[in-house]
Amino acid sequence: MLEGLLSILIFSVGMLSLLMLLSATLVETGNARYRSEASLLASDLIAQMWTGDRSLTELRERFEKPESDDYKNWLTTVHARLPGTSGTTNLPTISIDDKRQVKVVLRWQAPGDGKTHQLLTLATITD
Repeated sequence: MLEGLLSILIFSVGMLSLLMLLSATLVETGNARYRSEASLLASDLIAQMWTGDRSLTELRERFEKPESDDYKNWLTTVHARLPGTSGTTNLPTISIDDKRQVKVVLRWQAPGDGKTHQLLTLATITD
């Protein structure tokens, strides 16, 4: 009888460990998905910069200013693909220095996650 109870206890501990491992795996899979989405969004923005007028003034007008159409269109896509980025929460930032070095910072917060995640992408747009 005691051996039966002990084997049930060991089996239960093993099953609980497997469930905890599965839960952690699901969380990390979600995190990897959002990191991939953020990377694709940053790459898409930089590709748009490469395809248009690459002068410093034009880059800043089209992408650095939140009121520009190009920025607004890209931001709509960011809101649709990354969680926790609506309204004024976790807005992406784009900065372009005088040497046309672009810094894109994307932030998101997964559902049920208490912390904000971030992806930083750097690129230089040349002629």
